Amino acid sequence: MTHSPPQPRSAPPTLPALLGDCAPAILDDCARHAGTLTRIEAAVGGNVSHVFRVDGGRGSVIVKVRRGHFARIPALRTDPALIADERHALEVYAAAVPDVFPRVLGFHAEAHAMILTDVFPDRRSYHEHLNRSPATAEEIARLGSTLRRIHQATREIRTPIRSQGDVWFREHTFDFCLRARGHKALDESCEELATQPGQQLILGDLAPKNLSLAAGRVALCDLDNVHRSWPLYDVAYFLAHLLIHHLAQPHHLPALVRALLSGYFGAQPPEGAAGLLMAKVTAGVVLYRLSNDTVPYLLAQPPALAERYRNRVLGLLDTAVFAVHDLVHATEPGEAGP
Repeated sequence: MTHSPPQPRSAPPTLPALLGDCAPAILDDCARHAGTLTRIEAAVGGNVSHVFRVDGGRGSVIVKVRRGHFARIPALRTDPALIADERHALEVYAAAVPDVFPRVLGFHAEAHAMILTDVFPDRRSYHEHLNRSPATAEEIARLGSTLRRIHQATREIRTPIRSQGDVWFREHTFDFCLRARGHKALDESCEELATQPGQQLILGDLAPKNLSLAAGRVALCDLDNVHRSWPLYDVAYFLAHLLIHHLAQPHHLPALVRALLSGYFGAQPPEGAAGLLMAKVTAGVVLYRLSNDTVPYLLAQPPALAERYRNRVLGLLDTAVFAVHDLVHATEPGEAGP
C-alpha cells in the first residue's frame, strides 16, 4: 500500500513549455487580469491537469492545462479535450453559487487550457492545512452548510455536463472509486446509488485538495468529476477524507463528524437504508484512498495507522450493517472496530 504522493517520471514541464506556440497569447490574457506578470509557479493541484498560479502586479490567476496523460501519474492516459467539460461545469456552478467557485476568465481550446480566478486566499488547499493541524468544528460545519446550499442551488439544473454522458461518467466513477475494491457490499451499493431518488448534479470529488476554508469562506475548485448522481455521495466522499486525515488524532472526530452532518442536514442525518448507504459509500472511499497504488494519496501520519483503519473498515463492510458512528469508532486506538 502506498502513502506517498505520485512522482512524475521526470521534472514537471513549465507553463510556457506546455502551452507551446500558444504561450504568448495565453500569458497576455493572464496579464489582462493580473497585471504585468511577475512570477509563474506550479500550484498544488489534482492528478489530471497541470496547474499554475500566475502572479501579476494586480493579483494572481490560475492556469490549468490538460494533456494526453495525467499530470502527476504519466502512466494514465486521458483526453485533453475533456477540459471543456470542466469549463462547462465551472460556468454552471459559478452561475448558481457565484461566491464559492472560480470564474472562467479565458478558455483556449487549441491549447486545452483555461484561466481562472484564484479563490484560495492563502494559496493553500485544505489538504495542506490538514497535514499541519486538525480541522475545527466551525470549518467543517461551514463546509457542510455550503454543500447543502450548492446542492439546493443546482437541484433543478438539467444541463448535461459530461461529453461522454453523465450516466456513463457516474458508472465510471463507481468503477474506479467503489467497484475496484472487489467487495460485494460496495458492488451492491453502486446498484443502490444508481436507483436512489433525487439524482442531480454533484461535485463528485469533494476532497480537501480541491477546497479552501481559509478566511472564514468556502471555496471549491477542480470540477473535473461533476456528474449526475445521489447528492449524499458528496457528503460521504468528504466524510471519508475527514476520517483518514484524523487517524492520528481520533479524539477530534466525533465533534467534527457531528459538525459536518448537522451543517449539511440541519437536523437528524438519514437513518435506515439511506444512512447505511451513506456509510457504505464512505467506507468505499476510505478504501479507495488507502488501498490504491494507481492513484496514491498523501497522508501526513504513520502508514501503520492507515493500514489498521483499512482492515477495520473492511471488517465493517463484511458485517453488511453498520453506520457512520461505527466508522468513527473504528479510528480509535486499541481494539476498536470489528
